[in-house]
Amino acid sequence: MNSRMVIQIETMDEFKRQIEEALIEVEEMRYSIEFDGDYMQQSAHLIGPIEEELKQLKQEVEAGTHQFGGPPLSFIATIDPLPLAFIPFKYLLQVINHTHLNGVD
Repeated sequence: MNSRMVIQIETMDEFKRQIEEALIEVEEMRYSIEFDGDYMQQSAHLIGPIEEELKQLKQEVEAGTHQFGGPPLSFIATIDPLPLAFIPFKYLLQVINHTHLNGVD
């Protein structure tokens, strides 16, 4: 992650909303790839793994079983070096990962 300050999510409800927002962004990106495949094609292979991990994270948060800390979410290593043009909601994913690593306030 770059040196930019990452916002701190304060509640589990807010964490869940951020995950849900990221899932909406994934779906919108999927539609963009289908609509304008040439421009967005470089991001097509990223959608599935991000979506699956976000769905799993959401299930854990809803069930109250998510364990904060541990290794970063697996998609972070893939998206961190990419420009925003590839993943327009990259910062949101970084915020979710930051919360996954550090918990809520």
